[in-house]
Amino acid sequence: MKKISLSISLAASLILFAFTSNSCKNALAEADKSKQYSEKKTILFIAGNPSHKNGEHEFRAGCMLLSDALNESGLNVEAKVHFYGWPEDESIFNDVDTCIIYADAGGKFGEKYAVLDKKVKKDGMGIMFMHYGVHPKKAIGEKYFKPWIGGYMDKKISVNPHWIADLKAVTNEEVSDGLDKPFTAYDEFYFNMKFPSKQECDCCRPLAVATPTPDRIIRYINKWNKHGEKALGKEQTLMWCRDPKPTEGGRGVGFVGGHYHRNWAIDDFRKLVLNAIVWSARMQVPEGGVESKPITKEMLNANLDRPKKSDKPLELPTPDLYKQKPMTQPWFDEKGRRHNEGRPEKVKAAKTVPI
Repeated sequence: MKKISLSISLAASLILFAFTSNSCKNALAEADKSKQYSEKKTILFIAGNPSHKNGEHEFRAGCMLLSDALNESGLNVEAKVHFYGWPEDESIFNDVDTCIIYADAGGKFGEKYAVLDKKVKKDGMGIMFMHYGVHPKKAIGEKYFKPWIGGYMDKKISVNPHWIADLKAVTNEEVSDGLDKPFTAYDEFYFNMKFPSKQECDCCRPLAVATPTPDRIIRYINKWNKHGEKALGKEQTLMWCRDPKPTEGGRGVGFVGGHYHRNWAIDDFRKLVLNAIVWSARMQVPEGGVESKPITKEMLNANLDRPKKSDKPLELPTPDLYKQKPMTQPWFDEKGRRHNEGRPEKVKAAKTVPI
């Protein structure tokens, strides 16, 4: 009888130990998560060199607006901006939780991409590229951008028209907090990006989408192609992410907007990006999203790269931007050559040109 009682007592003790052990593990996991969210995060912006006319590709001024918004948000963060290009003192990356690169052609960092690779994969630093930043050379895109952020602009298939988009944050994503309805912006929104397959990346997914249609494309510029024409009328990913486990590297985000500096004055446009930055640092996005004060005309015109005396001050976005007339859609002949005028009737009647 004593043996039976002893066996029962031992079994009960083992069950209690297992239960307590699992509870402790769960508690530790929650504690780690809570610590991860409560620790102060360091956010580094790298602004690229000036390259466009006043009000376009204002990388430094845009980074400063976003940095100020984060520092004034009440969140436990410290945001700082480096300009222009790659920093000479690479210790600036020490203890950085996420790095935001807003620059031409993926930053043009050459051999320094290897430094970022170590920071992302070994140190778990988050990384985000914006606008022209998502368009590196193809070899760099394949080697680094796909493993970091889960996609990039490939000039052979991607396009860069200026169009009016109704952006919709993907529901059930933290980045969508406070963005319950679509919002409108006119920008050079690239689309038909190069994304990995599910087999290549099972933690890559869209964060914000919009659907381009001919009646909302205001300018077709240098990289318009047949692939872009085929993508018209189909939902396109304008912000996306790679979301690996913490032990597998930092989070990555790509966003195609940011050509026109004035768009930072659109509250939801700004909130979408601020949410993504915070999320990339493995912080919890606040309920309702990252709040920031409205951008005034004075704020919009501060820190611009090279305004000329003849330049008028930048204006805040107005509804008139969304009333612009669409440009006539280019067409492609049987040899794939682009034509901007004289579209044949048989091509006009077709919804798309076969590729």
